[in-house]
Amino acid sequence: MTSQKEVTTSRALHADATETPVRQPSVVEDINGSLRAIDEDASKHQKKPKKHRKKRGKLKTVILVIGLLLLAALGVLFYRAWAAGGKMFGGNLLGIFQQQELKMDEFGRSNVLVLGSTDDMAGRDGATLTDSMMVISVDQKKKDAYMFSIPRDLWVKYGQACFTGYEGKINAFYTCADDGESKEAETARMDATKKLVGDIFGMDIQYVVHVNTVVIRDGVNAVGGITVNVESDDERGVLDSTFDDMCKNAPNLCPNGHFMQFKNGPNNMNGDQAMTFSQARGMGALNYGLTGSNFAREKNQQLVLMALKEKATSSGTLTDFSKVLSLIDAMGDNLRTNIDAKEIQTIMKLAADIEQSDIHRLSFVDEDNMLMTTGAVGTQSVVQPVAGLHNYSQIRKYLKDTIYATPLSKEGAKVAVLNGGGPAGGAQKKAHGLAEKRMGGGFVGNATQDITARYAIYRLGSAESMPLAKAKLEQLLSVQASGQSSQEITEEVDYIVVIGPQPQQ
Repeated sequence: MTSQKEVTTSRALHADATETPVRQPSVVEDINGSLRAIDEDASKHQKKPKKHRKKRGKLKTVILVIGLLLLAALGVLFYRAWAAGGKMFGGNLLGIFQQQELKMDEFGRSNVLVLGSTDDMAGRDGATLTDSMMVISVDQKKKDAYMFSIPRDLWVKYGQACFTGYEGKINAFYTCADDGESKEAETARMDATKKLVGDIFGMDIQYVVHVNTVVIRDGVNAVGGITVNVESDDERGVLDSTFDDMCKNAPNLCPNGHFMQFKNGPNNMNGDQAMTFSQARGMGALNYGLTGSNFAREKNQQLVLMALKEKATSSGTLTDFSKVLSLIDAMGDNLRTNIDAKEIQTIMKLAADIEQSDIHRLSFVDEDNMLMTTGAVGTQSVVQPVAGLHNYSQIRKYLKDTIYATPLSKEGAKVAVLNGGGPAGGAQKKAHGLAEKRMGGGFVGNATQDITARYAIYRLGSAESMPLAKAKLEQLLSVQASGQSSQEITEEVDYIVVIGPQPQQ
């Protein structure tokens, strides 16, 4: 007989066997569910009021507009600088992203003629005259520079017909070369002028830069002003009342009623002040500190240029491409040059690398080196070489001995060249060749005794005297120098070179 307990147990077991079993959630489902819960909870807490979303949207819009305006401004600047650069520099302006070595003369120096005029001032008398003329010579490897100014009143032969004739003041030559207004005419003017200057000073000039008045002003303003070390021979400094009218627009720069008034030593100058300082000649009874008029102005132009270079490199302008573009844009139509766009970065880097102490200013009117003086041609007051009108031999020698100085040239060996049985004119020709090698300055004439060899070298000093000259002469002439000379000569020289019979050519 079955008990009640057994019946109940049997029914429970039967039910478990016939009902659908309940499925347990998987691990993946558990994780996904947890994540959904987290997301829902996070969304509840992160939900912001509508007004906050609106403010955030407005801020994004403002930032976007500002960004677009900045991009547009940069685009306009880049376009304007690109257009201006295309006018100023040779080649494709895309070359600005390259770095090409500068052209050099045979001694490894790059020479630049800088011409300054006021042809940006329409209707001004003499606006096309290059009243500012300067030569800058740089060595890309030695990282040094030399500069000298050319007096605007230097009387020269033009080598062609001009409105003043076949000769006249050098500042009038520029438009004589070509008075047209095209780019080709400007190129012709630059080429002709750098050749004329190169011939006068005995230099191979590769580059020329023609600037107008505003380039100094805009360049100085672009770097935020410069500090010029005024070097006047007057203890009060410099004063030129010619520019006092500028006080009307800048009374704060005229504490004593004069715009162009500076003490000796460092002076902060903005663009207008630097421009007037580089133009001042001190003409007038009230003025002081500009003795020599044009000569003083030339010196001050060099000081401004050096101060501008110092500020531009210290502020990183020449190593900042965007700042360079700004400078190019500022210069616009006020600068022309034959410098190629591919050479711009090289010039920028070179300017930054050359230390101020390695920039040497040369003068032709120093008391201990007076190479130029004033004079008169007809009724005109002019500047001319001390050696005589059109005689540039002393000036060329000074530049060669200074700018192109080498250990050999610094020895200063004087070499007499004598004809001792050689061909007619042989001594003169050889003397010229030695001068090109940085030796010379001695006597040229006939030997007292002929020789049978092609050459003979006689050393008049000790073996230790001027060893570089001795080694160079022996190398050039393929003969050993002797300390015993049978030649008689009264000139004070260090070596005698005698030319004997030469092989038939």
